[in-house]
Amino acid sequence: MQTRYRAAATALLLTATAGLAATGGAADASGTHHTGDRAAKTLTITIKSKGHSLKLSDSRFRPGNTIFKILPHGKGGDMQVVRLKAGYGLAQANQDVGAAFGGDLAAIKRVDTKIVWYGGNSMSPKGGDPTYWGVKIDKPGKYYVLNIDSNALTTFKAKGATQKRSLPKSDGWLNMATTNNGAGNKFKVGKNHPKHGWMKTTNHALEPHFAELNHVKRNTTPQDVSNYFNDPNAPQVPPFAAKDGSFASSGILSPGKTMVWSYGVTKGKYLVACFWPSKETGMPHAFMGMWKLFDLG
Repeated sequence: MQTRYRAAATALLLTATAGLAATGGAADASGTHHTGDRAAKTLTITIKSKGHSLKLSDSRFRPGNTIFKILPHGKGGDMQVVRLKAGYGLAQANQDVGAAFGGDLAAIKRVDTKIVWYGGNSMSPKGGDPTYWGVKIDKPGKYYVLNIDSNALTTFKAKGATQKRSLPKSDGWLNMATTNNGAGNKFKVGKNHPKHGWMKTTNHALEPHFAELNHVKRNTTPQDVSNYFNDPNAPQVPPFAAKDGSFASSGILSPGKTMVWSYGVTKGKYLVACFWPSKETGMPHAFMGMWKLFDLG
């Protein structure tokens, strides 16, 4: 079973400063800079990986709804966009993310509130199809684009007034919400999702979350999943995992943010889970009950 918790715990931002230095600090830009007053129907920024660096098709554009297109590369990975709040730098983020996934509650609080998470998507391995996500870049300022598996990192700047742009229409929805007056977290999922298309995701909860979808056997029950997460000696790959290993995963999304993201999986039953560390206990959310079984296709 795939787990972005493992990837994030060992890689996310941990060498961000080194990654930024390796790329020269800013994205290599090409194409039109969308800084004029005229509204644009859509804006797509292409993310291309080259070795251990990232290049964007445009590094300066107006705030507004933005589609990111991730080109396939190497063995794949997970792409993410973040913005750091004023007074909070990469060095501190570097330290805090590692501590957060080690259960440091103070670090989790800073990572939750000082870093604004604008979603992302999995990057296909070389030879695969491009993947996409769309989100509103809502403020002028500096943003970071990073591959959380390889630590490749680059930047773009949003400048000027917000430009009116559209995002792709979604084929289904999968949201994050709270339970027990904010004491817990859960997924809420729409009905009749196709096996490929665009998913719309809004974080209605009070902490950052991501959605990791893994194909499971048709006869998997909620009790099977509960037993697995409650077993401290459970294997990394659960016994109910489907053999084909089909999966999809969204990027990390801050509270109040909405994104759309492309996915393509085999038809069947899926387990969606979030492994972000809880601000209350430091445990991954999935181990506290933030998971759900549903069908795709």
